[in-house]
Amino acid sequence: MQKRLISSVLFDFDGVLIDSLPAMQVAWLSVQKEFGVKAEFNQYKEFIGLPFNIILSKLNIDPLLHNSIYQHYSKIASRNKNLINLNPYVEFILNWLSKNSISTGIVTSKDKLRTYELIEYFQLNIKAIITPELTRLGKPSAQPIIYASKELNTPVNQIVFIGDMFSDMLTALNS
Repeated sequence: MQKRLISSVLFDFDGVLIDSLPAMQVAWLSVQKEFGVKAEFNQYKEFIGLPFNIILSKLNIDPLLHNSIYQHYSKIASRNKNLINLNPYVEFILNWLSKNSISTGIVTSKDKLRTYELIEYFQLNIKAIITPELTRLGKPSAQPIIYASKELNTPVNQIVFIGDMFSDMLTALNS
């Protein structure tokens, strides 16, 4: 029997499997109002794909506010999950991969609570879910993909990682 070249496919979550920009925008506008943050959503959007605290740092937001902003943003984004859509063909692709014995995973910068909430909301069958809480370094470090390879029992060189941001490409290259 010939050895598979691809045994697992990992996906970034936001922008690849789901379109969460409308919920992100509502949450960010609420952060601006609640905390007097000057950075516009378009500025925030430039850094999507990086861990939330890194985004806040890049936007020059006082580190003492990071935790409060994170809590507020998460609450508003969760409250507005009805604005989030599954991208076209996601169910078809996940089913095809499963039928062909190719395991799947998500490597995301979204926190664990909101990631699991949305996986349940959309009823996605995913084998490995890697969020920033599981690794010391997030994207663009190789750690999330290496962690996923262990979870899926798949060598890194037999994994395809599909993302939509520059940080995703760097994560794949670093792996």
